Amino acid sequence: MTTREILWNIPYGRISIYILAVIALFLFVYGLYRKQYRLYRFWRMGPDENRTDNPWQRLVFLVVNVFGHTRILRETYAGWMHFFMFWGFAILFLGTTLIAIQEDVTILLFDVVFLKGPFYKLFSLSLDIMGLLFLAGVLMAVYRRYIQKPERVNDVLPDDAVTLGLLFAILVTGFGVEGLRIAATELQQNPGLARWSPVGYAVAVMFTGLLGQDALLGLHRFGWWVHALLALGFIAYIPHSRLLHIITSTANVFLHNTAPRGEAPGIPTELFETAETFGVQKVEEFTWKQMFDTEACTRCGRCQDNCPAHLSQKPLSPKKVILDLKEHIHQKAALMLDEKGNPRESTDYEGPDLIGGTIEDEVIWACTTCRACIEACPVCIEPMTKLLPMRQYMVLVESRFPQEVVNVFRNMENNGNPWGIGLSQRAEWAKGLEISTFSEKPDAEYLFFPGCAGAYDDRNKKVARALARLMNNAGVDFAILGPEETCCGDSARRIGNDYLYATLVQMNVEVFTSYNIRKIITMCPHGFNTFTHEYPRYGGHYEVIHHTQLLSRLLAEGKIRPTRQLDGERIVYHDSCYLGRYNEIYNEPRAVLQAISGVGLREMPRSRGKSFCCGAGGGRMWMEESIGRRINHIRTQEAMETGASTVSTACPFCLTMLEDGIKELGEEESMKARDIIELLEPSL
Repeated sequence: MTTREILWNIPYGRISIYILAVIALFLFVYGLYRKQYRLYRFWRMGPDENRTDNPWQRLVFLVVNVFGHTRILRETYAGWMHFFMFWGFAILFLGTTLIAIQEDVTILLFDVVFLKGPFYKLFSLSLDIMGLLFLAGVLMAVYRRYIQKPERVNDVLPDDAVTLGLLFAILVTGFGVEGLRIAATELQQNPGLARWSPVGYAVAVMFTGLLGQDALLGLHRFGWWVHALLALGFIAYIPHSRLLHIITSTANVFLHNTAPRGEAPGIPTELFETAETFGVQKVEEFTWKQMFDTEACTRCGRCQDNCPAHLSQKPLSPKKVILDLKEHIHQKAALMLDEKGNPRESTDYEGPDLIGGTIEDEVIWACTTCRACIEACPVCIEPMTKLLPMRQYMVLVESRFPQEVVNVFRNMENNGNPWGIGLSQRAEWAKGLEISTFSEKPDAEYLFFPGCAGAYDDRNKKVARALARLMNNAGVDFAILGPEETCCGDSARRIGNDYLYATLVQMNVEVFTSYNIRKIITMCPHGFNTFTHEYPRYGGHYEVIHHTQLLSRLLAEGKIRPTRQLDGERIVYHDSCYLGRYNEIYNEPRAVLQAISGVGLREMPRSRGKSFCCGAGGGRMWMEESIGRRINHIRTQEAMETGASTVSTACPFCLTMLEDGIKELGEEESMKARDIIELLEPSL
């Protein structure tokens, strides 16, 4: 029969291995309990958060991202390294399980052997190949962590060496035991079958002629027990090692945030009347899921590698934020709860405060809310959403925020815009154009919402006027609110002033409702995102269209027709974070530019989902950037390196930052910054 004897040459192997397996599993469960139960009780002290709704949707997401490695394989070396280790482990574990099923279920109960014939050959080949890939993954990890040493892998711990050493030893002894078995049996009796275990066959050939049969048997028996004890010891060690992420990271992927990407953690308006504090001052005020995030972190550093604040030498590292929060949680959990999770009598905490201690003020204010950290994380951790609640506490409770924001808040409160220009001048940008207000044309199909930048900023007024002219020529039925329009509130919320944000939203929603507005055209991705994802909380449900979507549609419908291409323009497009990563609008802007660019559209190395922030998001538009390199300089340099003569974008903030970057780098002669509409209009 084409098969092999399980537990060959291992007397009393079955009963011994099951006794040891039970001990290993007990140690695994007990270790998990000791390490995690107190933390679990501490997490539950935080506000509740529903992360188990839509279970089938979550399960599909888990299968695609954990088993398919969709997010992990976004990086080549680290992605394939983990892929080899994950699937090597999974297939070898499955192989061991099948052996146990055959030996202890089908043979004992049904007298059936299914590991035989062609299936056994495929079984042997698969386990050898996956074991070899697993070993390759382990060696890749050793090279990366101890030889290559990328900047983000700067926290090598003793546990890393123990874990990789254990895995290496298990795999090597496994192949060694297989080779000894083949050398003592199949190599002479059935060499054709032996070749279906290519790695074991190669090891067996190495032993041929070196050892006699008795020596092979003795060495095989010794090696088998070493291999078994290493494997079982590995199981018992998991709760105490970084490999605990096998459980926590998988759970975190299942518990991922299914809310719209653009929806920031906010304070319900009803709490403004009753709550004594706002945001997060103490770590136990985070939701249980926000705290659980810290246990799922694998320290891979992808968030850090994609964070514009970190890459421009700011004190913020998303990875460090999560790991520092984890340490802080462990300290407070040990202080406040005993090992059984019961409250201690004395809970005097003498460690660093959360804000200003564990997480320094400069770290909290450095975030641009670009969402790159969340997009990059392979296990769906959300560093950004830990910083915003701390901003809320600092702003709403302590009134502690960068000095330059004082005037921004005051201007929004008094005049409904960050510049502080009077509401009476909100429609000055439209002078000389045939544009009606809703008070004059209440049945208009669309509200054109130019936003604060389009209404007050001289540079972006040109964009608003160009867009309005084009919509008039294309027959779009729209009107504006003029002095009845106020700031959408995005900057207020991202800075942490949710009270001001709620006030601005309620003012807009009341006006929109009074005119029965249902469709909104925006030229600002921040307004687009806020209207789309955050106004529904306040009863504002609208069909929101960004101007690049509108232009793409008008081109497709033939309502606007370019009559010439911009042959002299070498155009590179910059993806706005709030249009791209937040709302996945990548193709429409490019479709418009492709229609008018005679020499083709260029791309920066960091584009689409990996686009690099301009530096203005998260309210940073209104704050000084005095630490490290300016983010907009980095992005401007990237645009220039493409050889383009024009960097185009579709966001007022990005346009301002890129134009400033060009001027500050002294490149005004070689490059211009233009909104997409400014490139499209001359071609019509």
